[in-house]
Amino acid sequence: MFTRLLALEWKSFFRSAGFGKGLAIKLFLGFLALYFLSSFFVFGAALHPLLKEAFPEDEPIHMVNKFILVWYCLSFIMRIIFQNLPLLNVKPLLLLDINRGTVVHYSLMKTIYSFWNLLFLAAIIPYTLFTLNLAVFAPLQMIGWFIAVVALEYLINFLSLYIAKNFNANFKRVLPFILIILLLVALDYFKVFSISDLFGSFLNLVLRLPILAIIPIVLVAIVYRLLFNNIKQNMYLDAYLQQTKTEFKSSDLSWTSRFGELAPYLQLDLKLLWRAKRARNVLLVCVLFLAYGLFFYTNPKLIDSSMISFVGIFLSGIFIINFGQFIPAWDSSYYPLLMSQNITMKQYLESKAILMYLSVGILTMLSTPYLYFGWNILWTNIACAVYNLGINVPLILYFGSMNRKRIDLDNASFLNYQGIGAAQWLVGIPLLAIPILIWGIAKMTLGIQMANVVLAMVGIIGFALKNQLLNSISQRYETKKYDMLKGFREVNN
Repeated sequence: MFTRLLALEWKSFFRSAGFGKGLAIKLFLGFLALYFLSSFFVFGAALHPLLKEAFPEDEPIHMVNKFILVWYCLSFIMRIIFQNLPLLNVKPLLLLDINRGTVVHYSLMKTIYSFWNLLFLAAIIPYTLFTLNLAVFAPLQMIGWFIAVVALEYLINFLSLYIAKNFNANFKRVLPFILIILLLVALDYFKVFSISDLFGSFLNLVLRLPILAIIPIVLVAIVYRLLFNNIKQNMYLDAYLQQTKTEFKSSDLSWTSRFGELAPYLQLDLKLLWRAKRARNVLLVCVLFLAYGLFFYTNPKLIDSSMISFVGIFLSGIFIINFGQFIPAWDSSYYPLLMSQNITMKQYLESKAILMYLSVGILTMLSTPYLYFGWNILWTNIACAVYNLGINVPLILYFGSMNRKRIDLDNASFLNYQGIGAAQWLVGIPLLAIPILIWGIAKMTLGIQMANVVLAMVGIIGFALKNQLLNSISQRYETKKYDMLKGFREVNN
């Protein structure tokens, strides 16, 4: 059955709407993955000599045991943020004579080969072989230690998946894990005892008594079973349906009528931002990141660098980045209906552009208190806002034509990674790197005032060419329309 499920998923991968269209992006991401794996391999091979040089009086593997807890904590955080549970589209499988346990086991086994696990193995395998070759410890000791540290990494793997799976569904199940972590951090903070030293002492003990490697293995089995039972019990189409009734309050959006035929689409987006939890979180993030400038403007080393333009782009463009990168996936649930109406693609995109124009204006006004740090800061922020209006808005709409991944607005907002694909990872490069490069070159050659003028002029030119840019982008959306419709129909893409 595992072989059949693998064959089905292999066919799904090659037949998906996004395959082939973004082949260059897939190759680029594959190159990045290979680069990081190679870097971790070199780091693992060189770790013993580096530690020997830095701590000549200590055994290198004891230092690894002491500080490896930092890696586990970082791994846990990164998995919580980025790693998804690779479940299959179970809807057709539930109608077939396939054991639910088999489907769950297959999905969980796929996480063994996740990128985060491969990164850890790429570093720990060469380190173990290098240390084993030195004959400082017996082979049985190194094998026991290797099994223990790898088992702990897989414990983090399954524990993070369990927490991500249950945080929204049942907070009480996750509460004990959170309380334990907070208790350990508090004990370390108040110097009752050092957690890293205690953790290192356990791994040192494993080196002396390799049989203790069975403890991490047992912990992995327990967490795996908890995750397995949780997924199997909820493997039904209506398992996570909302049980409580929600009362929706209408709001007065008559002011949008001044935008004419675009008003209905603006109202849809405003209702989306107000009602959908994930979209509403975008507004919360925009408000929170208004304080982002304090990390830079209070630092004398950064206030005269090109990072000031980065902050300016970020402050006025955070809504563009967070909301705009998922256009048109926000509408994926009813995108076929929109495409069957008597509207043009340009009207649809222009309504999105107006919403982002409004966000830039509002965020720029809210960031004016940064005038406290000097007039140069204010003018730089205004120049960056003009650039966002003229260049980054059409740029984010252009990247939207690459979106093929559906967003289900009924799903929870926390730890929800629907709609995230290669386009979302790459769009930040031109959005942020190009204006920083333009502003930095102009500042070095013409000074900060002229750098602001140059950046603003680029934005003005882009805004003047708005109609031509929207026409070109609209044609691209028309060309990619059926690919997007096909992608949005895929529930688990």
